[in-house]
Amino acid sequence: MEWWSDGIGVLALVVLQYSNILFLEGTLTMEICFLGTGAPWPDPLRGSSAILVDVGSARILLDCGRACVQQMARLQIEPATITHCFLTHGHYDHVADYALLVLTSWRFGRHHCLQVYGPPGTKAMSDALFQEAYKIDIAARKSLKKSDAEADININVTEMRGGAVAEGEGWRLRAVEVAHWPIPLSLGFLIEGDGKRLFFTGDTSPCDAVRESAAGVDLLIHEAMYFPADSGHYRSHSHPEQVGEVAHQTGALQLVLTHLQPETRKERLLNDASKKFTRRIVMATDQMRLVL
Repeated sequence: MEWWSDGIGVLALVVLQYSNILFLEGTLTMEICFLGTGAPWPDPLRGSSAILVDVGSARILLDCGRACVQQMARLQIEPATITHCFLTHGHYDHVADYALLVLTSWRFGRHHCLQVYGPPGTKAMSDALFQEAYKIDIAARKSLKKSDAEADININVTEMRGGAVAEGEGWRLRAVEVAHWPIPLSLGFLIEGDGKRLFFTGDTSPCDAVRESAAGVDLLIHEAMYFPADSGHYRSHSHPEQVGEVAHQTGALQLVLTHLQPETRKERLLNDASKKFTRRIVMATDQMRLVL
């Protein structure tokens, strides 16, 4: 069994800016940065769900959870450079920084339309945020007519269901409906670019949609959580042993475990996941970067 922990195979040119870098096999065509790897619990070491993927012509954000924008600042990533934001579902630990991303990028240098995608309900959430909750702030900033900011927040919101596709130069993303009871529709995302394939589950219990859609991917990013067996939470989430089994069934080349609780111990997590999956396994940490 081979475990890859953060910090192995560091590229000197990049480590000047980022301290937590992991290189996976293959050519340097897709770069993934974990901005948030925690769950709803307040956690001094982890923000909540947010993953940045640089592929083709796009800078894609998967989820926009708590502390996402602050992590960008720590890593010297300009929010204004985000081109697309894909939200898996409406739980607050996955969307807490959504308004902050939109408003910060608008105020500080974004001159393109931010493309936002999510399940049904994303438009209603966006309208509530930007036409109601933040309307005083937005109106005040518009009245300043600053030359370095767009006249409006300039976003386009598209709702997705399973099978929907978004694509651009050098990349393609397909939405997959996963099993996150009692959320009526929660999404995972398959991203393809330059011959590499990544699947991010979002929150899910083990399901055929992940097994089928993530078949043969270069990287599977899967949630992993611990609950009492009789608590009912495994209708919505996945135990690390189950994640290892799903990863084995997909034939993924490597597995990253995320959406982690504050008390999660690395040794236990990796031991549990490796009972069924014998390829590379990584416990995600905030600010960790992977290159496929």
